[in-house]
Amino acid sequence: MKRPESRRFGMCPHLVLILVAFVGMPGCAVNRAAERDMAAALARYEHDRETTARAYAGSSAGRTTKPSQNASQSQPAQAAAEPESLREYILLALRENPAIQAAEETVRAQYARVPQATALPDPMLTTKTLPEPVRTAEGDNYFILGIRQKLLVPEKLTRAGRVAWQEARMSAEELQRTRLTVIADVKRTYFRLYVIDKTVEIDLANQDLLRGLIDAARAQVAAGRRSQHDVLRAQVELYNLEGTLIELRQQRGTFVAALNRLLNRAPATPVPQPTDFDLREVAAELERLIDIAVDRNPDIQRLREQIDRDREAVELAKLAYWPDFTLGFEWMQMDPRGGFVPPRNPQTGIRPPVSGLSEEGTDNWAITLGLNIPIWFEKIEGGIREARSRLSATRHRYAAARNRVNFQVEDALLRVRAQRELAVLFDKTIIPQSRQAYEVSRASYTAGRGEFLFVIDNWQKWLTFTIQYHRALGELERSVADLEEALGLSLGEAGG
Repeated sequence: MKRPESRRFGMCPHLVLILVAFVGMPGCAVNRAAERDMAAALARYEHDRETTARAYAGSSAGRTTKPSQNASQSQPAQAAAEPESLREYILLALRENPAIQAAEETVRAQYARVPQATALPDPMLTTKTLPEPVRTAEGDNYFILGIRQKLLVPEKLTRAGRVAWQEARMSAEELQRTRLTVIADVKRTYFRLYVIDKTVEIDLANQDLLRGLIDAARAQVAAGRRSQHDVLRAQVELYNLEGTLIELRQQRGTFVAALNRLLNRAPATPVPQPTDFDLREVAAELERLIDIAVDRNPDIQRLREQIDRDREAVELAKLAYWPDFTLGFEWMQMDPRGGFVPPRNPQTGIRPPVSGLSEEGTDNWAITLGLNIPIWFEKIEGGIREARSRLSATRHRYAAARNRVNFQVEDALLRVRAQRELAVLFDKTIIPQSRQAYEVSRASYTAGRGEFLFVIDNWQKWLTFTIQYHRALGELERSVADLEEALGLSLGEAGG
């Protein structure tokens, strides 16, 4: 008895599907793990924005300290704008900066490559039409429909998926590098504005002081004890301050535009004057900071991921020695043809029996199996050598990156310590003594004994040292921004 056609035809496609699913299972596992990894990384960045902004703002988040030695109560007119504190600027930049948003999309794009790398090639559907049929006992064959699927060794799919996964993790470290760079740029620009605004504030206060000196000089001239030269000298200094204020306002506009660029706002959006902040204590040791940088710096982390990727690439190149299989299924349509009727036997008058298969025209099927033969060993060995050289090059880049980061950490820390010592020296010693020298020389001049040249000279020194004090504070925080960018962590989180 003949088997039903449905059973003969239906078992083989299912067998092909089972084999394809079995080959693709390792790739599916890599895909799911990569998706969880991406979701966790992006969710962490999203959740930690507020914490990150607060940590990097640190002691400069807007806590008011004592005013400067000659601070004036009057401030330059500034339009109210949001945000107002360094923490809010950093938070806004993390949320709105286009470079960060582009890096986030790049992470998603790189992770989307993982399922592409682990997927089998598309199956190939083939047809064959025969102008002249192939005649068989079961009928005439005019048409053949086939489907072929290339099946890679499962380990190849797994390795390719891991290579793509490591590249996606590298892009996540690039995202972290972009975030750190934007934070550092916001801080550096913010403290440039602090220095400019403090200089403007000090110059405005000194304009009032110079006007007092001019009045004192005119009184001396009216009494006949001094010449008009003293008045003219004081007026020249007053006009010089006016010129300095013009330059400072231009510089402020430039840095306001730079800060707004980082915040993805219109260039002319008003930025309020930064508030005073505490002089930072720096207690962290160099060796500890270097250890933190090696563990957290995103450039170093990215090269570690790249080393892992290149290791996987070496193993993937070795798998080129393994052949790939091509599994196929073909269906052959059979058309029935007229049955053969033999003549009767003249002696018996009986027709001999014949097969009736040609009258039924039952369709046929076939399973095909093929494989490539990796015989071009020079090509395979060249690919392996290339992968190994890339791995070696990445290891050298990793060593160079560690050396560069170590230098950046040490250089920034030395600048932080030097600027702090300089700020303390100006605040505790130089500025009080220069102010005292100015007041003594002014009192002597008012009494008719001292020279006006000494008064102006002492005033200039007091003005310069006061500005240098606030410049040292700003440069200290800018150096902290450089240090944090090299560490990959805020100084407060690093124990500094």
